[in-house]
Amino acid sequence: MVRAKVDPQRAEHAKRESQIVIDAERAAREEKTARLRELRLAAQSSQEPDPTRPKPTRRRAHSKG
Repeated sequence: MVRAKVDPQRAEHAKRESQIVIDAERAAREEKTARLRELRLAAQSSQEPDPTRPKPTRRRAHSKG
């Protein structure tokens, strides 16, 4: 089996270009993850009850009888 000749400069150029794309995709993914984490934390903090407010009391239903 005969191996195809590979141009070393072309291979290096392709490697650099692909690394640029990989790094850009990684940065975009990390930015999106950080943004979604901030939104989730903000939503969780808004759903937590305020500890200074008194809890509402439940009224019991009247029994039929």
